[in-house]
Amino acid sequence: MRALAPLLLVASWALFACGDDDGPAPEDASAPDARAEDAGVDAGPMAMDWPAEYPPRSTVPAEGVRRDLFLVRGVTAPANPETGEATPEQLGYTQVVRYRRDVDPPAPARAIVVAMPGFLGGGPSFEGLTRAMVRLGLDGEPIEVWAIDRRSNLLEDLRGMDAAEEQGNPEIAQGYYFGDDTIGGEAFGGYVPQGDVSFMSEWGLATHVEDLRRVIALVPEAERQQRVFLMGHSLGASFTEAYAAWRFEDGTRGVEELAGLVLIDGALGDAPSTEEAYLEGSSAGGFPSPGLEGIRTGNQRYTTLPLLGIDVYARAEISSLRALVAPDEVVEDFGRARVLGTLMGLRVDRVPPMTNEAALAVAFDDEFQPLGFVRAKLGHLVGPTETYESALAGGAELLRPSDPEAEVSWEDALEADPNEYTPVRNLAESFAHGRSNFAEWYFPTRLPLDLSAVGGAAVAEDGWQAALGLRAFDGGLIDAPILAIANGLVGDPERFEAIRERVAATVGEGRPAAGVARSDERAFQVVDAVDLEHLDPVFADENTPGNPVPEAVLGFVAEHAAEGTVAVERME
Repeated sequence: MRALAPLLLVASWALFACGDDDGPAPEDASAPDARAEDAGVDAGPMAMDWPAEYPPRSTVPAEGVRRDLFLVRGVTAPANPETGEATPEQLGYTQVVRYRRDVDPPAPARAIVVAMPGFLGGGPSFEGLTRAMVRLGLDGEPIEVWAIDRRSNLLEDLRGMDAAEEQGNPEIAQGYYFGDDTIGGEAFGGYVPQGDVSFMSEWGLATHVEDLRRVIALVPEAERQQRVFLMGHSLGASFTEAYAAWRFEDGTRGVEELAGLVLIDGALGDAPSTEEAYLEGSSAGGFPSPGLEGIRTGNQRYTTLPLLGIDVYARAEISSLRALVAPDEVVEDFGRARVLGTLMGLRVDRVPPMTNEAALAVAFDDEFQPLGFVRAKLGHLVGPTETYESALAGGAELLRPSDPEAEVSWEDALEADPNEYTPVRNLAESFAHGRSNFAEWYFPTRLPLDLSAVGGAAVAEDGWQAALGLRAFDGGLIDAPILAIANGLVGDPERFEAIRERVAATVGEGRPAAGVARSDERAFQVVDAVDLEHLDPVFADENTPGNPVPEAVLGFVAEHAAEGTVAVERME
């Protein structure tokens, strides 16, 4: 099976290498005066100072669902050996986005699903699925989902989005990030330079595995193998297998503290990368990706999307809040139009006026979005369109608006005939609800590099990976039940067969399905949901007809969680 995590990293570089003859030149996307042009309709010559306001750390995003945010102290990561720079104290934490029943104190739960997001993703990228799981529960018993914000999320300056959300005015964020407005007297300081975060070179697999272990340790030790499930989406699925195969310094294997694994549209590669490629980098498919030496000494500590840049995340969050508060309003936003033009191979002046809902949807919808790892089935554009061959999609045919003068709107997923999967509101809320967000502005480049090095999850104990602290030794001893869900990126469900072959042949002792062979669905279940695009299984919910993911995950957890419940107190 191909290694999906490295492919996603390569895909980001493809944005830089590809272009459309009708699209903007690269220099248009980084013009020095772009910030001034981006100001939008509400950012005039008089700068505004807006009060600093923050959403509470505990909210109710949907009826019956409580969403808490809390921090867990992580491992002390090594300093960059070239610069000597160590991780600052305030960044040595994992933020957990906890979804549970809306009762206080928290109801004891039969199972806790820990969810690891994918490439460029934060904990709220699971928003639709997690809400569905908590609402439905396990045969009437509560379930919790703890979605992970990796430590890199703590680098983000979300003051503009927080103030905008609390005051119900997206243009506060627009003026803060792309104008001269201030929040509580403070201006946006810009994005964190690569040269200022050399310590991120050590935020690889070993650091994140140790961080996650400290989150799981919040569950009493005797309960972990009985009711803690690790669920990963995309690159997070690769991480899930590597974590289960990890042998910690105290001899414990990751799988020993897990009741089961859930892999959603992703998997670890079948074989490790070479030591040379790991250290010096590679040019897979003609696109360069850095090796460890380059990450430590160069300016590629975190991954950015060339042509789109880091500010595309702030734009997505502003667009999401606009879609929530005024979905049918048409806002003139040069910067947003430039991003959409880049994606669709259009000059900025060829991007038509769009409702706020349509402007958000076309950036992610499968009929318009060229990159497979950013797609969902959100509905349909209402307005004139044309087909074209997208260079960013490898020449595949996609849609784009055809008349720059015709205002376009959006037909939502559940209003379409036949229905599609993800309501635009679900997408918008994953970006714009509460003090976290769907995106990971500063995704650590070291993480997918390390995952490529432990392909197959059975590296030698005396090999080069072990010498670098990569301890995914025991894939062949993974004895927990596994649920694997194939969506639009994995494609053929047969791709999961390589995992079935390399893990333990039967479910281990002390588990409800002990002794069951991997040929049995109770030990290794594969769900064919390839009609869903890559983001649909985490954005869609139980109200979407034909969405099998919430039911499949809950059924798997119910079958493999022990009887009884565990109480985890509310954490601040």
